[in-house]
Amino acid sequence: MNSEATPREVDVAKQTEPQKSGLATASLILGLVSFIPLVGVLLGILAIIIGVLGISQIKKKTLGGKRLARAGIVLGILGIVFTLVVYGSLYYFGFVSETGPFAELKPELNQQLITNNVGALELYKRKHGNYPTTLEEAIEDDFSILPLDAYSRSFYYEAKQAGQSYELRSLGADGQYGTDDDTLVN
Repeated sequence: MNSEATPREVDVAKQTEPQKSGLATASLILGLVSFIPLVGVLLGILAIIIGVLGISQIKKKTLGGKRLARAGIVLGILGIVFTLVVYGSLYYFGFVSETGPFAELKPELNQQLITNNVGALELYKRKHGNYPTTLEEAIEDDFSILPLDAYSRSFYYEAKQAGQSYELRSLGADGQYGTDDDTLVN
């Protein structure tokens, strides 16, 4: 006996297999592409929405592709989670962690932030005749003061001699005043 299907049997099989939902296929594709970090959250949300719409369309019109739609929804969710983990890790190691690949750059960044703040403080003194009592006072007056250092801590600032001088420093990685890792005005 010949186990191969005849052309007529193949045609009958194609006719009985339901057409796949285009929304289900689109959901699967968007779910796969949602692993690209820059656009992952947006594409993941679209994959979920289109997957749900695809399942609804499949139920109403008796189309095929329910597994594709479900896979698109799951991949969309995983793409969102992946993107959040990638950017969360970058934020943590770039701004929060005291060790890691960016730790050695933080003192240099602190020096740049202090230099920016010194320029803004000098402009404040030129306008008002004295330095502000707090950094927040200069910020409220629309001067471009950056209140946090590279360790996400407030700069230490103290106005002295009735606002005619000041002390500005980053307390460094340890957050303690007067230690070797403090960054001072050059």
